Amino acid sequence: MKAINENTWNNAVEYGDFEKLPAGGYVCVIKAVEDVPDKEYLYITYDIAEGRYAFFYADDWGRDNAWAHRFIRSYKESAIGMFKGFLKAVDESNKTNFSEQITAGFNEHQLVGKLVGLILAEEEYESNRGDIRKSLVVHRIVPIEKIRTGDYRVPGLKRLEVKNTSPAGFVPGSDNDLPF
Repeated sequence: MKAINENTWNNAVEYGDFEKLPAGGYVCVIKAVEDVPDKEYLYITYDIAEGRYAFFYADDWGRDNAWAHRFIRSYKESAIGMFKGFLKAVDESNKTNFSEQITAGFNEHQLVGKLVGLILAEEEYESNRGDIRKSLVVHRIVPIEKIRTGDYRVPGLKRLEVKNTSPAGFVPGSDNDLPF
């Protein structure tokens, strides 16, 4: 085995020795915005701005794994209502008028550094190994005042829909005759 850099080893957090961000409402700061014009959406990377979990993603892991604290906001015509709601939440949180600028052309990088309320919920997914895991997803985007006053609801765990791969009419563990 090759030698491991001493700084890397000494600064590494032991697996399982880290705190997971729980589902909940958070005042967040937008850290980066990337436009994907051919798909008509923005990648928006955030971090927690206030409270016990402030700067939760500011460590090396958070910097190297933006996918874990990023969401997409589409500005396609079919999703424009959701995009408008997002900008309205940003405007109300920061006393900006981005919603009024949108039809004249909008520089999405103006969003960096702005606060917004995010309601994060747990959702199950199937990993590449086939096991069921949980991740946090942005469930709703709201003005920060709703988060600060507790005027929001965190939904329960969204379970993965289990696909039935059994042959038609066969119920595993039943007394049905095998279909072959």
